[in-house]
Parts: sequence; C-alpha cells; structure tokens
Amino acid sequence: MNPHPSPLPPSTLLRASDEGEWKGVRIFVGTGEASGDRILALLLQGLRAEFPGLELRGFGGPLSAAQGLDSPYPLSDLAVNGVGDVLRKGLFLWRTRKALLRLLESFRPDLVLLVDYPGMNVPLARRARTLGIPVHFVAPPQLWAYRNPSRRYTRMQRDLDQTSFQFLFPFEKASYPDWNGTVTQGHFFPLPAFEPTCGTRLLLCPGSRRGVLRRNLPLWLTRVRAFFGTLEGMDVLVPDYLEKDAREICGEAVGPHGLEIVTDKTLAFARAGAAIAFPGTMTLELFLQRIPVRVWAVVDPLTLWVGKRKLRGPPHRRLALPSVIAQEPLLPEWVGTARDFGRNPPEIPGAISAWNPEAADAPVHKVWLLMGSDQGVREGVAACTKFLMGRTSISSE
Repeated sequence: MNPHPSPLPPSTLLRASDEGEWKGVRIFVGTGEASGDRILALLLQGLRAEFPGLELRGFGGPLSAAQGLDSPYPLSDLAVNGVGDVLRKGLFLWRTRKALLRLLESFRPDLVLLVDYPGMNVPLARRARTLGIPVHFVAPPQLWAYRNPSRRYTRMQRDLDQTSFQFLFPFEKASYPDWNGTVTQGHFFPLPAFEPTCGTRLLLCPGSRRGVLRRNLPLWLTRVRAFFGTLEGMDVLVPDYLEKDAREICGEAVGPHGLEIVTDKTLAFARAGAAIAFPGTMTLELFLQRIPVRVWAVVDPLTLWVGKRKLRGPPHRRLALPSVIAQEPLLPEWVGTARDFGRNPPEIPGAISAWNPEAADAPVHKVWLLMGSDQGVREGVAACTKFLMGRTSISSE
C-alpha cells in the first residue's frame, strides 16, 4: 500500500438537492471506548440534524450504532488498557488498523471525526491528512500526562499538522503550544448535582474494558463483599457488552437482595451511597453527582513499571480526573498489581461519612469551573460543519 497516495477529491455525492437539503455527506468516525462512544453519538446526533443524508463508516459502540453507524468491530474487542493487554491483542489490533485504513481510503469521506483512542485514531488521522481529508479530533492524545512530552509533541506536529483538535478541558491546551490547526474546547459532562447523594448502595465501577474488568472486579469483591456499613447492598455498573463477563465473575453472589449487575448508569447513580471506580471519566461523573468515590486500579506489572517511568511523578501524577483538573488530591487513590492488592490492599473506611469528604459543595464547584465550557456538542458540530461546508463549496464549483 502506498503510504502517501494522492489526495482524493471531495465526494461526488456532496451537493445540495433541488429542495436545498444536503445529500450524501460522508463522515468516517472512530472511537474505541464506552466514554468516547457517548461523545461520538452526541456529535453524530447534532450533525445528522444539519446533514440529514449523512453516510457513516468507521467504528464505535452501541450509542453510535443508534445514530446510524454500522461498526465492524464491537467495543468489547477494541477497548484495551495497559501494556499487557495491548501485547496480548497486538495481532488483532494490527489487523484491525490495516482494515480500517483500507476502509477509510475506499469510503472517500468528506470528514474524519475521531474521539480519543489514540492507538488507533492517530494512524487514521495521519492517513486522512495524506489523503487531503480534514480531521476533527476530540480528546486528542493527553501529552500533559507524560514526564517529557516534547518528543511526542514534535511527532504530533509532523504527523497531524493542521488537524482540528477539541480539548475537553482548558488545561490540556498548554500541552499543544502554537498548534498549527483549529483548537477548541468543550466537554460533554452534565451539570453537577445540587444535593449530596441519598442512595443506599455501594456502587462498583470496574471499567469498560474486558481486561480491566477481569483484573479488578474479582479482587474488589474479595475486599468489599463483607462491607456495607450503612449501605444496603452492592451494584456493579458495566456497559451492556460486558454484562455477561461481570455475571460470570460475580457468580452466585448476584441476587436481588445483595449484589446486582447494572447496565443503566442513571439507575446505578440514583441508588449509590458511595462508589469505587477504576480511573477514567467515570471518576469525574461520580464526583460531579456528589457520590463519595474512592479510586482503585489493579494493573499488570508491566503497565505499572512503564507508567512510573513515563508518566509525571508525584505530586503531579494523579489518576482520578477530578484531582487532575483541580491539581490537588480530591479523591483517595490506590494503584498497584494484583500481588500488591493481596499484600497491602486499599483502605476501606468504617463509615460512609469518611469515604470521601471532598464530595462537597466547594470542591465540586471548583472542579466544575476549572472544566471550562460545557458546550462540547455545539463546539464539535460547529467545527465539523465548517469543514463540510468548505468542501461543499469546492465540490460545487
């Protein structure tokens, strides 16, 4: 395959009909995680309102599928976390990337819309750039998390020059100084809760990736199964595609009066009096809903070793997103291997009042202000529309 093929012309289908409606706009999309699927679905819903004849190709999850995307790969196969998981699925991911690159070239989209998932999306964005196709990248690589991001920034400048970036939070822009491309900011989180939670159950959020779930949930259960304090039971929140895995792990403990597997986030949050969560956007969602949360991460030894070498060290290295945004330890964190969990397990307070005292008015308000604009859908749709209208004018000349 020629690594630098000639730029493709705009889609021949991109034109206005006699009735003035846009027909045949083509967008290639990509996200490989549950949180990214939610963002992508919101953007596609907004874009479909602007371009009713939208044609989609690429990969995503069930929420994107509801917006018309027929993904050839389920999120349960794509979502990985940690060096060990990547090595174990390396051949599958390599073949998937090759297939998606071919799909991108054959589809000839008018725009490429990508959300997070840099391992797959950066090569796709790079290929789109060589084809002359505009790219809008939401939640681009988090260079701010690394000890020495300058080399990565130089590589990004070389590979993704003029790519449009949409950062979720204002502090991320500092990692991309003088970026030669459109830069916007807007996150996709709802308003914080006005009152503290009144739930009565312990909520476990062991991640949206199969490897993370299987590495964390069994150990978490051994630690919390006998703990309820003033709580009435436990819920395990997982995406639909991991429900079967969660039930297999929990086994006979699942029941209406004890542990339950839940896939409805709204229901799980409404019932939660406290939570344990694997690092990710879930920690911020729980924090904003005033649910006391503790962050636990059981990782494979290779990932822990690489992370200590490459990621920012103390006091900057924080995994919980609210703590990263506020630059102070708002959520209690525990990180280690399965062996570490057995030798020195994370602390469980004896009372819910001591679970996370920071889930209060002032810290939540501070984090919300530091998160910046909450108009992520508006900013993303506007950036994509600008690209599409520009290519429309080219194709109609």
